[in-house]
Amino acid sequence: MMSILNVLLLGLLLLQVFLPATAIYENQAGLFDWHHTWVGHPREAVKINDNHIAVYSERNILASLNIETGAVEWRQVLDNELDHFAATEAGILTISSNPERAQFWNNTDGQLIWEHSPSQNEVYGNAKPIVWHNGDTAIFVDRTKLVRFSKNGEEIWTWTREANEDQVFERLRAFERGDLIYVVVEPNDENKSPYFLVNTIYATTGETSSSFKIPCGANYEDVTYTGDYLLWTEEDILKWTPITKKDITSVSIKSLVKSLPTADKFIPSKISLFGGNNAELASFILSAEFEDAEETLYSASVLVNIQEKTLNLDKYYGEQTAYGGADFYKKSAVRAVKSAPQELAVQIAPDGKELKIKHDFSLSGEINYVKLIDVEPFRLFVVTDGSSVYLYNESSIVWSREESLSGIAASEFLDLPEQKMWTQMTDELDETAAEQAAESPISRYIRRLTTHTLELRRLPSWIVSHFVGMSSSTLKDSNNKVSNLEAQSCWLNETEPEVLYRDNFGLRKLLISVTKSGKIIAQDTSRNGKIVWSRYVEAFSFTQLHVVRAAAVKLPPIIVAVGNTYDEVGGQAVGFVRLNALTGENYITAIPEIADFFEPVVATNIGIDKVMRLPIEDPDERTHILAIYESGSGRVYIYPDTLGSQNKFVTEFLPTFYFSNQNADGSMQGFKVVEGYRGSLKAEPVWKFNMPEDEKTIALSHKQPNEKVASLGRALGNRNVLYKYLNPHMFALVTKNAEKKLIKIRIMDSVKGSILYETIHENVDAEYNDVHIIQSENWFVYHFWSNDAKAKGYQTAVLELFEGGYENERVESTNFSSFDNIEPHVLSSAFSFPYPITTMGVTITRNGISTKDILFGLPTHQIMGVNKRLLDPRRPREKPSKEDQEEQLFPYSPIPDEKRLFLTYDLDVAGVKSIITSPSLLESTALVFAYGIDSFFTRSSPSKQFDVLSEDFSKVQLLLTITGLVVGILVSGPMVRRKRVNALWK
Repeated sequence: MMSILNVLLLGLLLLQVFLPATAIYENQAGLFDWHHTWVGHPREAVKINDNHIAVYSERNILASLNIETGAVEWRQVLDNELDHFAATEAGILTISSNPERAQFWNNTDGQLIWEHSPSQNEVYGNAKPIVWHNGDTAIFVDRTKLVRFSKNGEEIWTWTREANEDQVFERLRAFERGDLIYVVVEPNDENKSPYFLVNTIYATTGETSSSFKIPCGANYEDVTYTGDYLLWTEEDILKWTPITKKDITSVSIKSLVKSLPTADKFIPSKISLFGGNNAELASFILSAEFEDAEETLYSASVLVNIQEKTLNLDKYYGEQTAYGGADFYKKSAVRAVKSAPQELAVQIAPDGKELKIKHDFSLSGEINYVKLIDVEPFRLFVVTDGSSVYLYNESSIVWSREESLSGIAASEFLDLPEQKMWTQMTDELDETAAEQAAESPISRYIRRLTTHTLELRRLPSWIVSHFVGMSSSTLKDSNNKVSNLEAQSCWLNETEPEVLYRDNFGLRKLLISVTKSGKIIAQDTSRNGKIVWSRYVEAFSFTQLHVVRAAAVKLPPIIVAVGNTYDEVGGQAVGFVRLNALTGENYITAIPEIADFFEPVVATNIGIDKVMRLPIEDPDERTHILAIYESGSGRVYIYPDTLGSQNKFVTEFLPTFYFSNQNADGSMQGFKVVEGYRGSLKAEPVWKFNMPEDEKTIALSHKQPNEKVASLGRALGNRNVLYKYLNPHMFALVTKNAEKKLIKIRIMDSVKGSILYETIHENVDAEYNDVHIIQSENWFVYHFWSNDAKAKGYQTAVLELFEGGYENERVESTNFSSFDNIEPHVLSSAFSFPYPITTMGVTITRNGISTKDILFGLPTHQIMGVNKRLLDPRRPREKPSKEDQEEQLFPYSPIPDEKRLFLTYDLDVAGVKSIITSPSLLESTALVFAYGIDSFFTRSSPSKQFDVLSEDFSKVQLLLTITGLVVGILVSGPMVRRKRVNALWK
């Protein structure tokens, strides 16, 4: 017992000595990293006081935004689906589902005041709740009851509607008017009723005052509420009645709009009503959609006022290609619409005021939602289809937020070009062959010499900048930092774009992201993630991003974004968008012969299952070729499909082109691409792994892109070597058996489909705890929950593959081939892990010399970095031997719950779903970017910064020392020579 305790104590001691700490000093926070807090695409916004608005979003986030700056004052990331919310100055009520929950929040700091869940087998109704100014609330329960709660969450009264055996009622709506509550019971759309039922309830007691029926045979979408009125359409008739009494009035739509220029467009099947629950304004918008001769969709709308028994047309908004948005606030109605490609028109009634505000819709998409925050001073909250959020005053943008970055689908780091490329100073590459032949070598030499001489003008400023920066950190960003609010603002394309260059250490890169809302965005990593450019592609939802050409001399980097879209007839399609990565502009080739193959935006309706970037380039534009696999026909296409690309693909890559794909049923299949009829490409099945009926795939690993392996073996303490099994085609398939509560990890070869290794973990809960896996070099790390009695809790296991089980044993072959019958030797171990996780990543350095950190995204909104040395299957379980100590192996122990391992220190990085890394020019440093709801960027040095001077190093003192030595040599040199000469004369 004492020996085991001694081993554990020794292990803890060694951990403290050798544990790579990612902790930072307080003054370093935010110096090299940045964190962007997002709330998601807002679905609704409400002004809660003079300084704040509350929003809830599609990401199930409730947040408070500062009206003047757009800063997130507080937010709550809910773990269930947010369905409704209502807010006043007393607090904010949210209704959510899965599971059902009602929560009341303090609107000042976002703290939870009370929470309520319905009884078993009950659900909350699908109607908006009521919140009184004193903090009381009223919530529908089970579509049959209305329950009033006090500001402390105590139940005051419950109203239950009377059962109706003849009709099935689906929805209830409530309107608070003074001391009364009007509950409108709507019938189920599939069980149409000839009437609506209106119940009048006393707000203080919950007792029914009266009830009456309103004859109405309309569908849900034909009914709306505005002020104290209920409106609906029945064929070509518009009807309305006060909700306080049964008093139906009707008018023909044709007669109502007969004075409008587009009266013939208001066809009953194409019209819609939009109203507001504001009791102070009894107005609504009547709109109609129609197409012109070229099948372009238009919208015509008019503001209508209700004056008891009559309807008056107030404001005709005309025809627009998009409806825009509208809102009612107190006694004002506002309509925001796209009046020009770069102009937003805001019309305010009854004032008759019309505002023209500059807004580039090509960068944001059409208007999706508007909310009039205030009339005096004017503040309008606007959300677009691209998930960009703006707050406008009467003439310009007050602030904006690029909330599309809360829905990133894929991201890539992009290396910037060097500034001192001499070929960027001349135009030699742009010369034709005739111009090159006409210029003599002497004139060319003189031109180059002149160019470099002119560059000497920068020498004084270079010297001054280096001397001024002597006291600063070597790795400190030279560019001016921008504030978080500025970095999170939407790109407006109002200034001349900055020419971006790589810094000395390759720490400055572009971060390219594609979003689910159809945006492509580039951020500068060295300027707090400030947006450099952005593009909105209409009707796209992006899923993948490929860098097909890196920055090169005279050749800008190119990216291809892949996403789901629609074809010309509205069918599902997959689209490809090709852009210049430095500017965000469409990339158009300068070679006329291949212009048709390099269209900036291409869409196809073939069923694409997989897009692969190949390691070969087309000979014309030097871009990586993309291979596209369609499982339905088994066809493979290449993009771009130029003649040069086809020839290079067939001659250089086709003979060795194997790939694997996971089918819809979970089975894995391997293919070899062969040339078919008339040069077509066909995916020929090579192998298939059919999943057992009781198993289901839950995770799949992939090789890290751009990864370099520094050594082929692992040096042991006795100077022998274990050679790594470096198979570029291996991957791990993780499956679960829910009935037997086990998971299987299979390491497979994608070329021939063989199982290289298989292991089973029993007593694993994979139903409620996700399993994650990552691979790098010759090892795999995965995380799971174990219900094993001896080791219950979260576990992180490692599999490390070697060519042989004996020291110095390796395969006798100069080239690796998957067809060789080689079985790797696998070392494995499992470690207790302190947290659940949401995703995994691994650091990548320039040459792969530094040790690696495995990065874990935690549901507690943190990112934890664990050095690979802690996840070493060779860690001894007994007292370490001298050889173990020589190899710096410390005793087996659980992964420590050490806050110093958090890359995010005390930041709240919500919803991390993916972590990507990229090497810098420093071998010690990797760049890390995590995204999900929030975005977080930092630098990681798993082996510490061994290749740069520390911040404590005094460069001024070094310079003074060198200067003193030079002066000493200059002074003492003549004296020594004189002394020697005098000595010779003696």
